[in-house]
Amino acid sequence: MKAKKIGYFLPERKRKKLNFDSFTTLCKAREIIVAPVDLLQSLEDQGPYDLIIHKLTDVITRAQDGDNKAKQMMSNLQEYVRKHPHVIVLDPINAVRKLMDRHQSYQIIQDCIRRNKELKGKVAVPRFFEIKSSSISTQKAAAALKCAQVSFPCVCKPSQAHGSVTSHKMAIIFNEAGLKDVVAPYVAQTFISHNAVLYKLFFIGDQYFTVQRPSLKNFTAGEHSTIFFDSHDVSKPNSSSFLNELDEKDLNRRAIEPESDTLNRLAKVLRIELGMALFGVDVIVENNSGIHYIIDINAFPGYDGVPEFRQALFNHVQQELSKVTNSILPLNSENNCLSSEDESSPKEASIKEILSYDLTEKELCKDGQLRQLKRSLSSSSDTLSDHLRNGQKNEKEFFQKRAAITANSDS
Repeated sequence: MKAKKIGYFLPERKRKKLNFDSFTTLCKAREIIVAPVDLLQSLEDQGPYDLIIHKLTDVITRAQDGDNKAKQMMSNLQEYVRKHPHVIVLDPINAVRKLMDRHQSYQIIQDCIRRNKELKGKVAVPRFFEIKSSSISTQKAAAALKCAQVSFPCVCKPSQAHGSVTSHKMAIIFNEAGLKDVVAPYVAQTFISHNAVLYKLFFIGDQYFTVQRPSLKNFTAGEHSTIFFDSHDVSKPNSSSFLNELDEKDLNRRAIEPESDTLNRLAKVLRIELGMALFGVDVIVENNSGIHYIIDINAFPGYDGVPEFRQALFNHVQQELSKVTNSILPLNSENNCLSSEDESSPKEASIKEILSYDLTEKELCKDGQLRQLKRSLSSSSDTLSDHLRNGQKNEKEFFQKRAAITANSDS
């Protein structure tokens, strides 16, 4: 059997932080080739790849800002994936882009929670509103926040969540006058008191790991000056910022720990909704209500405090490569529809089973088949679950539609 090949594009700092070489060693022991990808060159000459791992948020940002080099890098990757739709990308570029916009990511999570009754009353997103322009007066900004039920104190965060040196530069605003201290575009989010304890959920495929971190102490509205901070500094494992130190009146208050059942349900929902394998979610638990609030979400985080990262990533990669081999039919490169195999072949029977209208989304999720196919789509506008609900069961039509979506997203 031909050896599988994994390509990766990771900034040097990221690669060292993750000790990515140890992951490479695990792969080599199983005869899986791991090699860096030069996105400035054609990937056709470097592949063929079965799976590509990347951290491209900085490149995506530069491309969006008009940087020609970054645009060429993104074009080379997207062109290769378009021509080879069987290639697994961790994670899909369109999915990553959505998390780079804080307002959009909050909206996605909020909508996701509202659609899942099992999370009602247990999980929420703090009230939020985006101020897009600095030309808006302080009075109008305050009125907009009031209308959106965003109350003081609030945390103002840059709208761009990744790819900028200012993405983690934030401010705590205690009153209307403080709004003049922050520069748009930003998302204002109601501050939730949580006794300075943050829970980071690090996702690697079907697994997630919970790591407790320091966080902001309890605050109340009032005539206080704006506090500026870097979110990385206050949530480091050994952070000793004054913002982490509880006031005397809160010292005897015991932080409420998250409920494992609630986190498990949330994890299942987010995996399906985002169609991603490598992401992190910041969760806090409100002091009085015990409600679990999601205050941020990140693509391919640092995984600090997760010593199992390399092994978990290796296990996930093996699982994904196995699914492609065993469950997904090869695509015809000319028309991006099913290859002309005998209809009774085991692979076609497998794909028919996956696309069977009688299977529910919940059943498909049991072994990750739905997530695998959702990640193969280049747009959230058309998912496999949409196909199932509409009763469009023809496999050829499904893949033709997927190919059309891919082409449109690239143009």
